[in-house]
Amino acid sequence: MLCASLLLALALPLAAQDQPPEPVPPVAKRVVVDKTTQTLTAYEGDTVVLQSRVSTGRTGRRTPSGNFTAGEKHRMHYSHLFDNAPMPWSVQVSGNFFIHGFSSVPDRPASHGCIRMPLDGDNPAKRFFEWVDTGTPIEITGEWVGKPRR
Repeated sequence: MLCASLLLALALPLAAQDQPPEPVPPVAKRVVVDKTTQTLTAYEGDTVVLQSRVSTGRTGRRTPSGNFTAGEKHRMHYSHLFDNAPMPWSVQVSGNFFIHGFSSVPDRPASHGCIRMPLDGDNPAKRFFEWVDTGTPIEITGEWVGKPRR
């Protein structure tokens, strides 16, 4: 009986070693849209994984500031407010406000309130769409003051 107890006591630590290691939690994703610089920056932890120029809402159609989370994602969404306009690679921010691809992304506010991302080059809009998860925090900050004249 003593031998069996001793073997069991020796075997327990070995069994514990056979357990797989605890999974490493994923690094938290987050997005910052800066209306002052017209940029979107995507982070995993403190590491920038994507940065792109954007075009936010123009005067009278301003993009809301605040803290949001990524909502629905659509490879192709059509605007319910603006003549069924196509909005590829759409990520809902809040209500009818989306981050989406667009063919014209000037370095100033120009949209009806959404956040436009370029479709050209390496297609930042698609890259962002594929990277972001539903529920990823999105912070929209800053105010457009215009570019200084030279």
